[in-house]
Amino acid sequence: MSDIDGTLVHYAKDFAQHGVKLVSSDEKALTATVEGPNGDRRHCRLLPSATMGPACISERTIELVEALRDRGVRFCVMTAARKSTMMRRLDMLPTCDVVVCEGGSRMVVNDELDTEYTKRFEDVCGPMSREVVGEDDRPEPLWQYYRHLEETVPGLSLDANSYFGMFRVSALGDEATEDALQGMMQPSIIPSDVSVNSNLGKTDFFPTLAGKANAVKYLQKKFGIDQLETVCLFDDDNDLLMAEQCGVHLLPSLTSFSIKNAVSHNPSWYVPTTVGQGVFATEECLEKLLERVMAEQQIQTEVNLLLGEVEEALPEQQASLNSSNEANSGGEVENLE
Repeated sequence: MSDIDGTLVHYAKDFAQHGVKLVSSDEKALTATVEGPNGDRRHCRLLPSATMGPACISERTIELVEALRDRGVRFCVMTAARKSTMMRRLDMLPTCDVVVCEGGSRMVVNDELDTEYTKRFEDVCGPMSREVVGEDDRPEPLWQYYRHLEETVPGLSLDANSYFGMFRVSALGDEATEDALQGMMQPSIIPSDVSVNSNLGKTDFFPTLAGKANAVKYLQKKFGIDQLETVCLFDDDNDLLMAEQCGVHLLPSLTSFSIKNAVSHNPSWYVPTTVGQGVFATEECLEKLLERVMAEQQIQTEVNLLLGEVEEALPEQQASLNSSNEANSGGEVENLE
């Protein structure tokens, strides 16, 4: 399971703080080159975003994900990105077996909307296949609450553009607006089947049965994958519930105090030496995972060979044992005579 922003793809404003330079960028060709603190360079793809500008994903990252998939690892991206952004980015990302966006409310498996998953909460947000453009034409509780916030919290920025299973709000740094928003999030006001997740000054509202953590649990059951075999590549507060459902944790960035605190309490979580250095940190995490997968598969191969040798030897040993038993039985008869 991989988040996208800050994990697979990276923004210059973030990695520049850790000594990585954006050497060149061509937004028409959607290519870029970045240089690490030690002078290493990486050719990258530029991914579009509706609000944050283009971001870099290295060709090496693509190669490493493909190497993992070649070894039987399913690759899933899990993001709060709106549908339109996700669809524009998809061809620029590594091949994905599963795409989960809109904060865990839209799930696409093998290029098809997983309606078994989305039907669980469509009474809260509406069918994910409906895609009604205007929020005023959506009668479900999530959108009733959207309109209620719009009417009662002055100055609140509400965003439902190409969101169909969630919406996002921001107080834009205004304390009075933030206080009013918090008041509207009291249990007596917010619908009981709507959950909230805040990250980097923005707040997402989505069906309680959706969300990244529930999406992970659904996929584990769907594909028969144990929690201990589920890998989480992440960096943000809104990924922590997802991380709780996984057994392996890789963090190319540490974006907040709560993430750093979680790392300090979980020594098994892997933080690369290049943490914060954008594509270089992602590559280090994926290389670590690939090494682990290769080592585990090598051990399994050796175990299978050993079991095969044992199975081959068993008939001969059984025949020898039977022959010995017959000989002993015959000897006892002679002695009796």
